[in-house]
Amino acid sequence: MNHDVQSLSPATTEEVSAAVKAAITHGYRLATNRTADLPDNFRRLNLGAMQATVDYPARDMTITVQAGMPVGTLQDILKQENQQLPIDCCDPSISVGALVASDVAGSRQYGYGTARDYLIGIEAVDGTGRVFHAGGRVVKNVAGYDLCRLLIGSRGSLAVLTQLTFKLKPIPEQTEVRAFGFRSAKSFEAALTALNTTKAAPVMLDFRCAASNSADTTTTESGLPWSLFIGVDGSAESCHWQFSQLRKDCAEAEEVVSAETSRVSIEEHAARCGSGWQPGDVIVRTVPSELAAIAGELAAEGCSSSGHAGNGILCVSCDKPEAEQQSLELRTICERVVAGRAASVTQWGSDHPAHSTALHSVRLRDTFDPHHVFTLTNR
Repeated sequence: MNHDVQSLSPATTEEVSAAVKAAITHGYRLATNRTADLPDNFRRLNLGAMQATVDYPARDMTITVQAGMPVGTLQDILKQENQQLPIDCCDPSISVGALVASDVAGSRQYGYGTARDYLIGIEAVDGTGRVFHAGGRVVKNVAGYDLCRLLIGSRGSLAVLTQLTFKLKPIPEQTEVRAFGFRSAKSFEAALTALNTTKAAPVMLDFRCAASNSADTTTTESGLPWSLFIGVDGSAESCHWQFSQLRKDCAEAEEVVSAETSRVSIEEHAARCGSGWQPGDVIVRTVPSELAAIAGELAAEGCSSSGHAGNGILCVSCDKPEAEQQSLELRTICERVVAGRAASVTQWGSDHPAHSTALHSVRLRDTFDPHHVFTLTNR
């Protein structure tokens, strides 16, 4: 592995295309991710020079930006018009292209959805250096194949995103998060069941579950084994009414009232929690009705979990000094726990789309990248 691979910094889509064609000619490969180590035959494609706002018709509530623009910069631009892209990201320096290519989505995906619900147009460069477009700059655009969704989560294995168009949402008057603690999995699961039919409209249902052998349950905020973080938004009156209803739904819970957990905004909570998509993380995805049972079994195995209860997403961890060994053991434990359930286990590195051997994945890569310019493994 080479810590100092050559970095290419194109400033236009045409220069990205030229970089791909040069890679084909000279026999090296390109990577757009921020991985520290890359093989010697790679060049890093840095889109940091591509941060321009291409089009922002605020009245239409859409925006088109170059893919290298940091997410924090995008949100600052939108705030000037009281608008937002409601996809939570704990790292404001990540580019919007990486946000889409990684399919990062945080706490508000329960109420607002993910990148699939907001990306309406793209410009990209495939593995032959060809520039192509999909979708458009207006919301009611249904022409052609839905390549936008195909590229979401592709992590650079099919093409380099150069421009993205998003539809937007207005910023609500107020957002608020409250924490509730539970002494047992049964009471936690009862609350989740009640929340399925609540009269309120929470936009966030996050949770934390401490390992059964953990001496420190303060990591759950409540000091109890199970914690639920509920977020709402809207007018001040709406937020107040919703929490009065949500307290009834969480009748067996102990509400956490402290300076750190009371009246925290959703954005602050999301920044603390992260996305769960980091090297070494083990992610379990299941149907929400199975989440409490899976988290409880993982706790009995000595594993803590946190994530998005409303979406059935668990990020699993355990306290062991050997990080690499921990990751391997953790995945084995998770796969054993979810066996026979409607659930899957994934990891950021080993489950990269470029590694998939599924026939449809191989055919897609061969179509978009016939020269294997974006391939991470030797072929």
